[in-house]
Amino acid sequence: MTTAQDIRSRTIFPTLILECTVPDADRINTELKQAILEKRSQDAGIHRSNFNGWHSKDDILQWGGDAMRTVAVAAIEMCNSYTHDNGMQGDDPRFSWSIQAWANVSQPGASNQYHAHPGAFWSAVYYVDDGGEIGAGHLVLQDPRFPLNKMSVPDLTIRDSKGNLERTEISVTPKPGRMLAFPSWLTHGVRPHHGQAERISIAMNLIATPIAKPANV
Repeated sequence: MTTAQDIRSRTIFPTLILECTVPDADRINTELKQAILEKRSQDAGIHRSNFNGWHSKDDILQWGGDAMRTVAVAAIEMCNSYTHDNGMQGDDPRFSWSIQAWANVSQPGASNQYHAHPGAFWSAVYYVDDGGEIGAGHLVLQDPRFPLNKMSVPDLTIRDSKGNLERTEISVTPKPGRMLAFPSWLTHGVRPHHGQAERISIAMNLIATPIAKPANV
C-alpha cells in the first residue's frame, strides 16, 4: 500500500492554438499565388525572421485582391470566436481588429528563426502552397516555459494527466488552405524547407484597436 492515495492531476494555463480550413481554398490559392509571385518580381521585400526566403512588406491587403480579403475575414472570424472583452457593456464592442499581413516565399533551404510578434493580440498563418515537401518546413511553436522547465535536471520530463510526456515544442505541417492562429507572444519559427517547389504562406497580426466613440452633442 502506497502512502499517497487518490492521486489526481489536472492541466492548467493551456496555450490555445486555433485551426481551420478556408473554404474554396483552391481558387483562393491560385489567385494569391499569382499575386504574390508577381509582387516578388517587382519588389525585393524586407528581412525580419526570414533566412533566404522572400518576405513582403506588411501591405498584402493592398495588393492581394479579394482572395486576400477573404483570408483576412476568415482569420478575424476564427479569432473572434475565441476572444472575449471583459470590459464590454451591452452589445457594443470596444475594439476592432487592425490587420498587418505579409507574404512569405521560401525556396529550398529557406527557414524562419524563432521570434514572437510584439504589439499584436493574435497571430495567424495561412498556407497557399506547401512546396511539395513531406516532413520539413513545419511551423514550430515553442513552449513559453522552455528552457526553465529543463534547467534543474534536463533528463527529467513531466507526464501529463493522460500519461503523455511533456513537450517543449509542437510542429505543424503546411497544407494548402490550412490556417492557424495563436497568441502573438508565443515564440515560433519555421524549419528549413526541403521541397522541390517554393513554399508560400501568408502571416497576419491581429491588433486590437479601440473604437472611437462619437462625441456627445
